[in-house]
Amino acid sequence: MEEMKKISLIEKYTVPSESNFFKLDANENLVLDKDFLTKISINSLKKTDLRKYPIELYERLYKKLSNYLDVSVGSLVLGSGSDQIIDLLLTLLGRGRRLASIYPTFSYFKTRCQLHGIDVSELKLSAIDNSLDSEKFIEDAKKSHAAYLCSPNNPTGNQFEKSKILRIVGSLKRTLVIVDEAYVEFAKYSLIKCVKEYPNLVVLRTFSKGLALAGARIGYMVANEKLADLFKNRIQLPYAVNSLSLAIAISLISNPKKVEKSIALIKDERDRMYESLSKIKKINVYKSDANFLFVRCNKKYNRIIEALENSKILVKGLGNIDTYGNCIRITVGTKKVNNKILSVFNNIQLTK
Repeated sequence: MEEMKKISLIEKYTVPSESNFFKLDANENLVLDKDFLTKISINSLKKTDLRKYPIELYERLYKKLSNYLDVSVGSLVLGSGSDQIIDLLLTLLGRGRRLASIYPTFSYFKTRCQLHGIDVSELKLSAIDNSLDSEKFIEDAKKSHAAYLCSPNNPTGNQFEKSKILRIVGSLKRTLVIVDEAYVEFAKYSLIKCVKEYPNLVVLRTFSKGLALAGARIGYMVANEKLADLFKNRIQLPYAVNSLSLAIAISLISNPKKVEKSIALIKDERDRMYESLSKIKKINVYKSDANFLFVRCNKKYNRIIEALENSKILVKGLGNIDTYGNCIRITVGTKKVNNKILSVFNNIQLTK
């Protein structure tokens, strides 16, 4: 009963609501054509024998993913979303351990640490430019059993300098360093090729964001082959991902041109929105390497949230973030929806 009481105190993960709103609160890729994915899904279902365990489909996706990323099959581990892999990594780390991270970052990770009885130490980012003091982080992480960094970071959207991240990984040879690359398709670089050189590095990836398969729940881990083999054959569930999701993923990365086009469009729209929002007084928008924008609303927070809701636009209201103040996170959508957002912000500026 005491354990249940402790669990009830953990901040719950808030599931974004479904409604008739333009849904820009969960960082999904809603630019990729829905009919295109529906067609792929139906064709994949027709080819899939759901009576059988997905042994062959696992092998095929590992091979396709290996070619797509140009990494060895042996370094890949599939999971039911990267969230499930996070849970297993924390199980492996164990209760009573210490983990170094940053603030603000992906809130789900912190709540899962609480559930697993892992103490989290957080180094605050600079509210001026979201930068990370890598030397302070290394100093703190050396007292820990693991470290977690989001790259690009959620909710701030920025990707830390590659040289800084590699210095952190290289300085913590006895510490497991988890780098979450959920939004890396929109960013400047990935560390997946570095797992050979740094055996303490684990990179998390997902099909949920850039690849537009949030509903299919497919994530994966890239690590040195020894750790990946241990994870696959001793820790991970035998069939963590269902046959249909595997088949859809195989089809999608076999011909990724439409996905890549949607990612390019999102990046262009992200930069356009950033330039426009930067001109609006009394708010601060940060340069992003992800598919969303992080905005300090200051005293206009409630007015902005209300105005967006009145325009049927749902964004992530983050509330008061220490040193930043009241903030929101806006997923980059289609050009039409993005224009609607910019119109709302410009109207707020005009009506002081």
